[in-house]
Amino acid sequence: MPGQPDLHKQGNLLIVALYRRFTASSEGRRALTRLLNATTRGAATGFCLRGGLHLTSLLFSLLNAARRRRKARLQSLQGMLKESLRYTAFLGSFAGVYVAVDEGIAALFGKQRSSDWRAFVAGAAAGPSILLTGPKARHHSLALYVLLRGVTLLVRCGNKPDAPPAVRALLTPTRSRHGDTGLMCLCTCQLAYSWILKPQTLPPSFVHFLNHHGGHELWYYKAARELAHRHWHGLPPEPLAALVGTENEGLVAEHPCDWAHPGVGCNENALRFLPAAYLRALPVYLPVYLLSGLLVHRRALFAAGAPEIWAKVLKGAARSSAFLAVYCTLCWRGACFGFQATSSCAPPVIAGSAWLGGLATLLEKKSRRMELALYCTSHAIMSFALCLVEWGVVREWHVPDRLDVVMFAAAAASIMHCYSDGNGRHRDVFRSKYLNYLDFVLGSEGHEAGAIVHVPSTRDLLATG
Repeated sequence: MPGQPDLHKQGNLLIVALYRRFTASSEGRRALTRLLNATTRGAATGFCLRGGLHLTSLLFSLLNAARRRRKARLQSLQGMLKESLRYTAFLGSFAGVYVAVDEGIAALFGKQRSSDWRAFVAGAAAGPSILLTGPKARHHSLALYVLLRGVTLLVRCGNKPDAPPAVRALLTPTRSRHGDTGLMCLCTCQLAYSWILKPQTLPPSFVHFLNHHGGHELWYYKAARELAHRHWHGLPPEPLAALVGTENEGLVAEHPCDWAHPGVGCNENALRFLPAAYLRALPVYLPVYLLSGLLVHRRALFAAGAPEIWAKVLKGAARSSAFLAVYCTLCWRGACFGFQATSSCAPPVIAGSAWLGGLATLLEKKSRRMELALYCTSHAIMSFALCLVEWGVVREWHVPDRLDVVMFAAAAASIMHCYSDGNGRHRDVFRSKYLNYLDFVLGSEGHEAGAIVHVPSTRDLLATG
């Protein structure tokens, strides 16, 4: 309307003024360059990771389901592209906001004066960037997983020799040699129960993942759920509705082994299951290790020592695939043992016998075991909380509409505090590959005397790889 200020024009003038002020000094130009590089690298990482996983999934779905209609494939492709772009915006904004707040606090309060808390605040400020993944998307499991990782880093800080004695004494149980494997076994009990009996308490994508790597068709899991319900409520044996239309229609089963591997022993069935499980696991880990290798090693993948690096990447993918295959095999073998020992398929039997799969964690490298345990713990905690509501043990409570954003912001604050605060004195609690990744995205090569030495451009950083 006439007489009203042109807010858009004033905003542009403000941006131009701030840009000129920043570029007037070498320090300002350095900060601006770091901001632009971090945003670009974060966005590229988001697109490569999410887009790469979607591309792999699409390729395998096309190979395994060539009869899908063209329209359905096109809609699926559009959805994958949209989600990839959202994650591009998410990680690009996260890196950009973190760097902007970090540099802003350093300029206002001084790098040394703010060195103990600056990264914590910057991480918390960047956390809400997860909203860019979509207004309807909820990421409680992801946020809880990242929060658990942040807590793990804080625990490692508390376990360092220079930590206060009282803190080290309090954290004594966390220094158990095989605590990660024990945690994995415990989580597997809850996840097995939820997957078979309460799949609605798990994220749909995670349920799909379990259904696929479980190695059976959907009717198999539905039949197990139906039989478990009948055993729990003491109903008399009769043919299961879930078996109608299958080769086992009309079967009065005592436990799932009756239709899972009729005429074949449990041990023999497990040995037959393992090779196929390994082939299903390879497409999961191979792209993850390849993308991680590209991000961490970069030009070294094509240098003189490239064969050794490629061998490590492929060995890691093969090892992790073996873990997943053995994990699924041991879960089913443990369940078979429980069914045979109790002649029942009741919910407590399912939950109490699947823990055997957690022992497969010992196949992984020590540095990977806690990652797996934390990932499964995040899903198990969320599922258990929802189960408590469904069981009627607790009432459905009112929580913030975006609790996932709150948890993710707290997680980002914790992780970035360990990464950068205190002149980087806690960087040793990170695995080297995560430090390489964070340094790559945030443009940092070290924390010396409160000053972060930043690589001036993405080209130069790639040249150092």
